Amino acid sequence: MALKNKTNDELFALYEAELILKIHNTRNLENDRRLLTKFHSYLNDSSPSPELAKGFISQFSSKKPGTLARYAATIKSFMKWCGEPMDNFKVKVPKTLPPYTENSDIEKLFAAVENKKNHKGSIVRDSLLLTVALKTGMRRAELANLEPKDIHADFLIVRGGKGGKDRMIPLAPATAERLKNFIEGMEPHEKVFKLKATTISNKITRLAQKAGLKGFHAHQLRHKFATDLLEKGANIKVVQELLGHADLGTTQVYLSIVDQGLHDAISLLDKEEEDDGPMFIDPHTGHKWPRTY
Repeated sequence: MALKNKTNDELFALYEAELILKIHNTRNLENDRRLLTKFHSYLNDSSPSPELAKGFISQFSSKKPGTLARYAATIKSFMKWCGEPMDNFKVKVPKTLPPYTENSDIEKLFAAVENKKNHKGSIVRDSLLLTVALKTGMRRAELANLEPKDIHADFLIVRGGKGGKDRMIPLAPATAERLKNFIEGMEPHEKVFKLKATTISNKITRLAQKAGLKGFHAHQLRHKFATDLLEKGANIKVVQELLGHADLGTTQVYLSIVDQGLHDAISLLDKEEEDDGPMFIDPHTGHKWPRTY
């Protein structure tokens, strides 16, 4: 496609079709549109260039690294499409680990559901919602979109997950039985939980607050699913497939939390002193260290 002689208005109008075909998540699509509209205004009548693109991105330097990286990725995709790639431009994002959720925290969350004072049907639904999230690792939007037709004897199908991809998730017998009983009498295309994704988020946040869990959010149930599998020895590629991650690197973050090698290294500090051989002992402080030092 010859783009060199196109005006900026024409370039951004043409790229709109690329966005629609590439991005299937409505919120992500709108976010990219807003950012590109700002970039369009920033360029005015100047042709897109890597230098101008860097200048535009630098305006957001006060944003969190993850946000800045997303902005940069959006602009870099546009620039590559324009024939002005920014291959040497990268935004470094510090490595962060997802929160680790203790089993006791999950027990508190379920207790908060059981202690609700509203209708019994709501308690059954909310308890099942938490269970399915914990046992499948489904995202909030995927839970909201789950339909009876996609629930089978020992597995379920996630339709239109992130990136528009479908995937299969096996179900443990107890979870499968509860789901089967819950959807009995429902139409095939009904929404199982009859809750929007934002409602699911808000509900879990409120339950966590009631349970005394500070800063707990719905996505932590997905984190818990991943770390539980890895702690039990599941293959990282299998966990990637179950989570629906396009990039294995996204899944590997969880290995840093459950890496037994890290725990084994720290456990060496607790070895009996006799394993370390003869020791010097400071008579004033009681501090000990090996004679070989």
